[in-house]
Parts: sequence; C-alpha cells; structure tokens
Amino acid sequence: MQYIIEYEVIPSENVPEGMARQQLIVISPMWRGLSLELEYPDGELRTLVGWSSSGGGRPAELRVFWTRHEPGAPAVCLAIGGDAGVRDLGQPGGEEFPQGKPFLALASSMVPAEVLEVIGPPPAEEMLLLI
Repeated sequence: MQYIIEYEVIPSENVPEGMARQQLIVISPMWRGLSLELEYPDGELRTLVGWSSSGGGRPAELRVFWTRHEPGAPAVCLAIGGDAGVRDLGQPGGEEFPQGKPFLALASSMVPAEVLEVIGPPPAEEMLLLI
C-alpha cells in the first residue's frame, strides 16, 4: 500500500512563512483524529491538533502516517494538519502560547499506541536491487 498526497500550508498566523506544496508518499494506513496527546521522554505531555485558516484559525483534522522522503530511506512518522499546518497547544491545563508548525515528525518511541494500532510499526527499509 503506497500512494501520494499533496500537502501545502498557506501563510497564516499559525505558520507565517507557510510551506510550499509537497508530495508526500504514504506507506501505511492513515490515522485521523481531532487531537493527539504526545508524551515526551521526560514525561512532559503536549496536545497536538491540526489547524485550519478558516474563520481566522480553528482546529482541523490531524493525520498521522509513515512516509519516506525517497525510496530506500528510513520510514518517518509524520503528523500533518489542515491548510494552516499543526498546532502544539502545549501541556494540558498549561498557560503556554500555542506554537504553529507546518508538520511534526515523530520519533518511533513517541507514536501513541492509539496511532500505532492504525498505522502499524515502522515499515522495513526497502531494498534497492541494482542490476
């Protein structure tokens, strides 16, 4: 299972510089949800949401999947959001100012179990045969 999606982040308050249209190779099923709780190695919890520029900025669907930047490269778990990227809301109940990003790459050890149930473990590296 492999297909390509296009993803672009338009300049907005969330990500002022935006991000040019990218073609992302999806090599796993895709997890979809409204938010994701991420636990960092030091125990810190943070909430990630997709973000839309609609209506001055609001939550959007978050999508998480395995990808590779080129054939034969290691798999990377990528979280993408709406047309305004993703937004790190900080610690639950915290008073931090939310931070916008075009996307977030997750270390394998940080992928929540609920996401792994859908996308599975990192796919094995592809072997390139030279003839």
